[in-house]
Amino acid sequence: MAPIHMSLRRYILAALLVLATLVISLLSVLWTNSFFTGLDDMMKGTMLNMAQAHHPQPGYPIQAHNFVVASQWQDLPEPIRAAFTRQEIETNTLHKLVTRDNMLTRPSEARFVMFFETPNGQSGFVAHHFTAPKTPPKSWFQGPEMLGILFALGTLALFAAILVMLMRTVTRPVAELHAWAAELDHHSLDEPPPVFRYRELTTLAELIQQSLQQVKHSLDREQEFVSYASHELRTPIAVIRSSVELLHRLDDPRNDKGQKALMRIDHASQAMVALTETLLWLSRKGQPLRDLKPVKLAELIDALMQDLAYLKQGKQVDVAMHTDDYHCELSHSGATIVIGNLLRNAIQHTHHGAISVTQTQHILEIENREYDHSTEDNAQNTHAPDELNNASGYGLGLDLARRLCDELGWQLNITHDAQRFCVTLILSQRY
Repeated sequence: MAPIHMSLRRYILAALLVLATLVISLLSVLWTNSFFTGLDDMMKGTMLNMAQAHHPQPGYPIQAHNFVVASQWQDLPEPIRAAFTRQEIETNTLHKLVTRDNMLTRPSEARFVMFFETPNGQSGFVAHHFTAPKTPPKSWFQGPEMLGILFALGTLALFAAILVMLMRTVTRPVAELHAWAAELDHHSLDEPPPVFRYRELTTLAELIQQSLQQVKHSLDREQEFVSYASHELRTPIAVIRSSVELLHRLDDPRNDKGQKALMRIDHASQAMVALTETLLWLSRKGQPLRDLKPVKLAELIDALMQDLAYLKQGKQVDVAMHTDDYHCELSHSGATIVIGNLLRNAIQHTHHGAISVTQTQHILEIENREYDHSTEDNAQNTHAPDELNNASGYGLGLDLARRLCDELGWQLNITHDAQRFCVTLILSQRY
């Protein structure tokens, strides 16, 4: 199940409001019930006092202060006997029937009855029939139920206001921490972090700065290494290039094997020159490449395939190439590294299968598939991007190709399944 992304501030605010609503509602209901329970206890006590103060005889009920005390059920007033039955009346228990239009209005009529027994053996019935006087009705907010609701709403509103103020005092420093972290760059990273209102946020800011400083130092060391290595490689590469040129002049043209070896050294040294120039360019972002030149893609692909022919030795690999005469102006070294790495990966990871290289205008598609997957080695030949990263040397090449495509504005799309691996490279004409 995917996680739900939500604001922590809103989550805490909603949770506390729901909790406060439940607590205040329960307390309001408890307060209202306690109010009516107290009224019932007062009524019960008054009725018991009336019953103990009077001693009616059968057939002669006594009425005092709107209370009726009778020795038997038949002596009670008709409204009381119509509202209750003798069987439901329990000893020393108050029974009531309240009539009202709705729960928020004052009762229009109330009937109370109780059967009492005293320790000295006296027993009987006491009843009270209340009818609301015909006076102007009270305001809608004067009823105990409405007062309870208004009290609950007022308390909830006060709690919400306090909660919002508290959340602002808490979230404002967090927002300041977020803004400070978002504005961090390699220029302001070495400046001391701000001191926030809460000590925990200051500690968190220090941890963020320390982590980013460690990452920055690692990247600086990596870029320095790439720059130094690429720079220092220029001298041995220049020696190799000059030596190759000298051997070309001194070599016997009839020595075919020597000529082929010199050509391989020549191609390798040219690839090393392009690689060092590209690595230096990647380490200095923002600077344009200086090797923009017209490139005929078919000739470049054919030359790279010839340089990688040694990878097919001892394998049963069928290579099919379909190219056209499209040419454009682009980074020669970038195209050499990207296309060379893609072709190398295809040949390296195909042992018994076919490789199809299709170049149509500025779109290059390289597809390799295996014929036989019966053995464990062949089952691993069709590779996924993650598997390429685990292969020695080739994950780095594919990563370099991706980075170059991102920097040059080219598109590199990879699709694969159990039997085939396809890479589509879309080149732009000018960086």
